[in-house]
Amino acid sequence: MDRRAFLTRLATMTGAATFSSTLFAHAENAGTAFNTARARNPLLAGFDNAPGDLDFAALSVEGEMPEGLAGVFYRNGPGQHSLGGERYHHWFDGDGYLHRWQIGGGKVAFKGRFAPTPKRQAEQAAGQFLFSAGGGGISARESIGGPDAVNVANTNILPVGGELWALWEGGSALRLDPVTLESRGFVALNEDFEGAPFSAHPRRGEDGRIWNIGSFGDKLALYRLKADGALDAAKVHAIPPVGIIHDFLLTEKSVVVVLGSTRVEGKMSDGYFGAIKGRPDLPMQVKVYDRETLALTREHELPAGYVFHFGNAHEDADGTIVFDMVYSKDTDNLQSLRAPMRGEMPATDSLAQLVTLTKTGAPNRETLRSAVEFPRINPGRNARRHRFVFTAAQAVPGKSLWFDSVAKLDLETGKQSLAIYGADWMVEEHVFIPRPGGRHEDEGWLIGTALNWKTQKTALSVFDARRMDDGPVARVSLDIALPLGFHGQFVGG
Repeated sequence: MDRRAFLTRLATMTGAATFSSTLFAHAENAGTAFNTARARNPLLAGFDNAPGDLDFAALSVEGEMPEGLAGVFYRNGPGQHSLGGERYHHWFDGDGYLHRWQIGGGKVAFKGRFAPTPKRQAEQAAGQFLFSAGGGGISARESIGGPDAVNVANTNILPVGGELWALWEGGSALRLDPVTLESRGFVALNEDFEGAPFSAHPRRGEDGRIWNIGSFGDKLALYRLKADGALDAAKVHAIPPVGIIHDFLLTEKSVVVVLGSTRVEGKMSDGYFGAIKGRPDLPMQVKVYDRETLALTREHELPAGYVFHFGNAHEDADGTIVFDMVYSKDTDNLQSLRAPMRGEMPATDSLAQLVTLTKTGAPNRETLRSAVEFPRINPGRNARRHRFVFTAAQAVPGKSLWFDSVAKLDLETGKQSLAIYGADWMVEEHVFIPRPGGRHEDEGWLIGTALNWKTQKTALSVFDARRMDDGPVARVSLDIALPLGFHGQFVGG
């Protein structure tokens, strides 16, 4: 598929989504429903607006920060859910809010900033939303010139070339100063892919190069970048119109893309997201591409379902591919994330599963644990065989309204360990940081944020990954509740 055709199709669909959300804007006020529920449910602090710029030069540390743990932990997630009396209808639509946790010498400092996108700057100046959103319900008051006009840069962070890239699904990465978090403009991979979708889950190979995907409608772009972020190769493939592909997998030989059981086939009265319909009658498709040529090499099928996140994959000499994923049988899982915008907590049927794909024969799936999300691994094992996966989890599946723990899954023995925060906490993604000089895959620390809904404070905790059930070795708390976010990265030094 020609690159120009991909971008033309993207522009056409973006314009259609904008027009349709203007035409069919919802009459009900999501903000009223949320505010009513927020007054009686303190857990909804996780879906309120972020307060704006925050600076804490020296936070009080409970416990002791480990020696050898030094660097910056960055996080990203939606932080502006309502403005001018209107509220977004989907959790994914909010403007990005960035965390910068500086750790070193046993001390911790924090900086919070909204991602300085052109969209945010225009809407803050106007005091109201100006553009329609993926979840619908917001009337477009201005036309858009391309995907980056509505880019919210709200999903992940990629450290590359001495910069940070704030990532979104539908457009370019936003370049940031790693200290001030000020904008350096959008990343232009080249003129053919300017403004093209660049996923929020890039994968680094063992050689430092970066692979990524970008999807919109019935097109899939594959990217390979040099270690410094320069585009090395790209190719566009035709795929079924599944709507959104949030994550993918990388092995030492292949790029593995799983297409969920969805199709873009509905009216856009609920925005582009609303047009993505679950199709439980269709199997998930697995596309395997050569990571050097970016050519399709093989295909597989998995039972119907939906996957937001994968942990890691490896590929054996005979072509067998093994990977772990967080699987949902609910093919409309994307739509469940509208619930927090109207003041309800989303349900989850997520399962951590280990999948084995041989070149011939039926795939094998093994369920490891239920009620999990946000899988992470030791980054030194990216694209290679790994033993441990760390996920946000419910200690007792189904008992909590959100994740209250962090689970460590041993793929070799089946053993599981839990760091249990407790019933008062809403736990977010935790990132593994290898211990300098460590010899074992799980030798290091887990670092992550969580919201204590009872005290209405957000905290950063550090766990010894080999002794998780001992509780945190260190914790710092902010005197404020920050909205729940998505993904983060640690940059040592």
